[in-house]
Amino acid sequence: MSASQPIRVLVATQAEQVYEILKERGDVHYDIALYTGTISDLLSRVQLVIIDYDDIAEYPLTEVDVRERIFTAQVRECSSEDFVADPDGYLDAIAMSHAGAMLSFPDHYSIAFVSYSGGVGRTTLAMDTAYYYVDAAKQYRDKSRRARREGIKPLNATALLLELCYGASSLSSVTGLDMPSLMPLATSPEAQAHVYRGVTHIPMDYDNVRMLDVDLLQRYFQRQMGQHALTVIDGIWPHGLANALVQAVDLWIVVASERADTLANALRLYDELATEYGEGRVWLLQNQVEDIKKGGGDIAWNIRVPRISRSDEFRGEIGQIVLSKVFAPLWATVYDVQTKSGLRKGKA
Repeated sequence: MSASQPIRVLVATQAEQVYEILKERGDVHYDIALYTGTISDLLSRVQLVIIDYDDIAEYPLTEVDVRERIFTAQVRECSSEDFVADPDGYLDAIAMSHAGAMLSFPDHYSIAFVSYSGGVGRTTLAMDTAYYYVDAAKQYRDKSRRARREGIKPLNATALLLELCYGASSLSSVTGLDMPSLMPLATSPEAQAHVYRGVTHIPMDYDNVRMLDVDLLQRYFQRQMGQHALTVIDGIWPHGLANALVQAVDLWIVVASERADTLANALRLYDELATEYGEGRVWLLQNQVEDIKKGGGDIAWNIRVPRISRSDEFRGEIGQIVLSKVFAPLWATVYDVQTKSGLRKGKA
């Protein structure tokens, strides 16, 4: 469980030059597949497909099936000829939106905080991250004239909060707001999601919404996520409606606290998600750490968050820790603007 984030590539070609180029890159992990069925199975784990359709074997899927699945998976695609002509162009473009190695702000990005266990502070993490993002993005947009002159892309200050829950909505409970839930939002064109602190909230009413078709929910989520720069998901795992969201998640953050049961569960869930989506898209976060100066033990935590008093006031301390890691190193520019403008004065 390395903290490094390799670029994941699927190679479906017999062109030797492609393999030679990939072997020279230390930041690339690639899988080879020439059967259409294997190509389809691996799509969820990769960020780039290098494919020559004349080289692949149509078993058990047709070429048309594979083309459609690559398109649906929203994975970048190129031929071996195009890749060989500009390998750095393709690979560096992926690295630019790679968690922990951001060189450019992506137009849309989604983070899912998930856990087997309850009581790990997952909802507070999700909410503080979304609220902080909007506050920081607005401040950066208004105060970063120097950064824009240097060619740094301004932040789009729109965020979306979703949840995967059973029973009562945590978003509704924590905010205390009477908000439209997912059922009317997904089925009625007139229904509008509640915006609080600049963040669009979509709480889940599972007992009602579980009756809906997953494809309908998936289309609704896609529309909403396409309208927001950052989507933050608060999710209990596993969940019966997860298939409506999983393909849109850029980064899974598995949450644990210092309780022994949550540590064991986090490692199990990490392995499950990493096997399904690739290690590069799954991080480990330890929350509510009493003494952050002590090491994290044998676990290679990507993020460690100290216990913060009055975290339910959502002052941004947690969100700053999370986003400074996810959008590193670029987030340092945002934080610098905040500090100079006084937004973070008096905060730990």
